[in-house]
Amino acid sequence: MRPTRPPDGRRPRHEAAGEWPQPSLWSMLETRAARTPERVYLIEGRPGGRQYTFADLHVRASRIAAALHRLGVGLGDVVSWQLPNWLEGVALAAAVDRLGAISNPIVTIYREQEITFVCRQAGSRVLVVPGVVRGTDHREIAAAVRAASPDLEHVLTVRAEPAGGMQALEALEAAAVPPPSPRGPDDVSMLFYTSGTTAEPKGVLHTPSTLGAVNHFHAKLFPPSADDRTLLQFPLTHIGGMVLFVMHQLRCGSSAVFMDTYDPELAVELIAEHGVTAAGGPPAVLHGMLGARGFSAEKVRTVRLTGSGAADVSPELMRTAKERFGSLAYRSYGMTECPILSCGAPGDPEEKLHGTDGRPSPGCTARLVDDTGRPVAPGVEGEIEAYGPQLCVGYLDAALNVAFTADGFFRTGDLGVLDDGGFLRITGRRKDIIIRKGENLSAKGIEDVLAEHPKVADVAVIGVPDAASGERVCACVVLRAAATALSLGEVAAFMEMRHVMRQKIPEQLEIVAELPRNATGKVRKDVLRARFRTS
Repeated sequence: MRPTRPPDGRRPRHEAAGEWPQPSLWSMLETRAARTPERVYLIEGRPGGRQYTFADLHVRASRIAAALHRLGVGLGDVVSWQLPNWLEGVALAAAVDRLGAISNPIVTIYREQEITFVCRQAGSRVLVVPGVVRGTDHREIAAAVRAASPDLEHVLTVRAEPAGGMQALEALEAAAVPPPSPRGPDDVSMLFYTSGTTAEPKGVLHTPSTLGAVNHFHAKLFPPSADDRTLLQFPLTHIGGMVLFVMHQLRCGSSAVFMDTYDPELAVELIAEHGVTAAGGPPAVLHGMLGARGFSAEKVRTVRLTGSGAADVSPELMRTAKERFGSLAYRSYGMTECPILSCGAPGDPEEKLHGTDGRPSPGCTARLVDDTGRPVAPGVEGEIEAYGPQLCVGYLDAALNVAFTADGFFRTGDLGVLDDGGFLRITGRRKDIIIRKGENLSAKGIEDVLAEHPKVADVAVIGVPDAASGERVCACVVLRAAATALSLGEVAAFMEMRHVMRQKIPEQLEIVAELPRNATGKVRKDVLRARFRTS
């Protein structure tokens, strides 16, 4: 399968006069390397870590492109890769783009079952892996994937000795530069798989124009500077990593500090050492930094922006981030299919920055509809449908394109409310509703209240089976370090003081050491439900 063009059933192409076409990743790299070759692009986020310039990146990407060209990789071929936050990941993505092949970054949490599914469905010709990372030998996994994937011709290793018929990417690299790609700005260039938790991953198709739109319009909200330094604390293989830590830097010539393993104590030290100006991430990342023993206002004084985007981000977390970092703390909302649908922005009222997920990004539309597909009034909860130039062109499995409406909107499955000012607030998932005695309760709304409790560091609310009520509300809580205990009675009293309807008050409380999360920081509620459904 070679998805060089969107499959049948894709959404209609978004037209935005004066904005298209957007440049390819390779052309962005060539332009940046010509303009500011000696400017630092990447700083390895570890003691004694190396620094790489844009010229270094261009040279390495050219050599990798030559290596892949020697293997016969060309227009429409899928190159899958699962690498930590290393320079090689960025260089590989750019090299694949030069050849007109399709880059398929695989999130680091995936193992044999998921990677096999991806490589088989995508028809990957090449898989690139590291050696042993955090105790896992990815070469062993790759060998099993290769045996089960008939189209997979080559397995390449990076920073590791090859094994079992594999080849070291470094040994194949050459100075010869292959011819440029004939691919257009609206052809598929990257294939991302959603990190689903209860079903097979879904392959999401993006083009230079859809990915370029994320970067372009985000720059309108937060005008970039070459003096910016951003801290990458989540996987580069996530779509946010590619857009905000590769394309952003190529566009404006700024620097990024890459952490290949998240460590909140180290993150704080890196901010201080390198003068990081933007340090955000999923709620778990922010919680970690704010709770770091070495955290101090002096160490994070250079931070100007602290953003977070996830279903479980709470107003209390953002208020705390603003107070502790002394920076603009804002929320955003997106997904692999539409990376930054809405976002807080400078000038927004503080209660909107912390209590909502911002307004739709420039060029984007968020439409809220009821169960029949009819638009709802401001202030009324509905399912969020997304449209805009950053919206993917469809799924690799064309049968999944039923998620798009006839007029091209994407049905997100998320529930939200749009207020009169156009600010969007996520209230939960259609599938994350607790049905108690026939009444629908949003888990997200309960979580936001519990997050304000002084003993609560992190919380997830789930519905568990109950013979009398159908489902009961179960709160899974991580306590703050100073808290020794928390009782169900305390939780009930706290929520009653905030005038929460009685039906939303948890009937079950589970104290956990941490919440299970996937690679992008989303809480694995399926794991919690399986664990506590019979408690």
